[in-house]
Amino acid sequence: MDFRINKLVAFSIIFIVIINGNLSYAQMLENSSIQILPTINHSKIIQNGIQTIVQQNKTEYKFDVIQIQSSTLKELEQWYNSHPYIKFASLVEGTITIKFIDESYTVLLDVIPQKYSENIEDKKTIYNYPEILFHSSEDRIKSALILNPSEYLYGNRHCKRIINTLHNSGYSIEYLINTDVDLSYIRNNLNAEIIYMNTHAGFWDLDGDHQGDVVVIATGEYWTNETEEIYNFEFENQMIVEGVVGNQSFIAFTPLFIEYYYQSNNLPESLVYMATCHATYDDSMANAFLESGAKAYLGWTRNTIYWTNSYISVIAFKLFSKGFTVRQVCLLIRHGGMINFFLRSKLTYYGNGRCRIATISITKT
Repeated sequence: MDFRINKLVAFSIIFIVIINGNLSYAQMLENSSIQILPTINHSKIIQNGIQTIVQQNKTEYKFDVIQIQSSTLKELEQWYNSHPYIKFASLVEGTITIKFIDESYTVLLDVIPQKYSENIEDKKTIYNYPEILFHSSEDRIKSALILNPSEYLYGNRHCKRIINTLHNSGYSIEYLINTDVDLSYIRNNLNAEIIYMNTHAGFWDLDGDHQGDVVVIATGEYWTNETEEIYNFEFENQMIVEGVVGNQSFIAFTPLFIEYYYQSNNLPESLVYMATCHATYDDSMANAFLESGAKAYLGWTRNTIYWTNSYISVIAFKLFSKGFTVRQVCLLIRHGGMINFFLRSKLTYYGNGRCRIATISITKT
């Protein structure tokens, strides 16, 4: 076992050996009140659990969707809880929070993410930015952020259609994908009238009581060995947490992150649409945005399937562009399809249900 022992601890052990030559190593540590923690490879433990439990129990369906049964997630939770380096693992809905003995957390947002396509030709088209992104913003009346950190999984076809709808409604649009949607961008640039984000989300259970304390939302920035040092302030104040999607770790932000960096009502009465699972399971993330100046916040209450999430996003913005309110859109869409109905997931909102997007007809030349 690899131990991190500094000079002071080493000296203390030598001193104890001299004084208590007849005591065992464990007794010496107990008597000296010295706690030596092993070096923990968090990522390896997480992936070992997934490979051991999930891979042997997964069931494949049409459209390359892999559904993880709740019983399998419970087995995975039990596997983590049996690991000596893990203090607790807590399953809430489809999210597993893991707290290690070194007091660090990891949140499993999506154990086996659904893939957009396995066809290499389709993947080539994913990264073609819509021509509409390069239009001048001089004649635009409002601004919109279309953030797609999960484009590597889900593509951008739905985003292209949303962008076209908003462009025709008079919006200046900024579109970012994958790693461009990093923590620094989220910290400094959420100042648009419309904020749409297509990504992963889940719960952070801080105390292991199987109750989600706050919603956390993944950025496109990878969680690395340097993350805790680079973002030490955010990490120490629980503004970020490691979020795992498949075999990748990303930085996920918490409501505290939004509350801290947008505490002066910096959001211009924004319509915030979080196209993620669990975005409105509780009001924790919604309140953070609303208290920072957003007018309405909407998203799914529970799990959602990516193609339902994608086409419903397109439909929602079509309705918004026709003058429908947030409340009307949520009432019309509800579950958005049969799969979400069985998942008991609905499109819901917090804030002002009478919120509409500003529109102006743009004449095409």
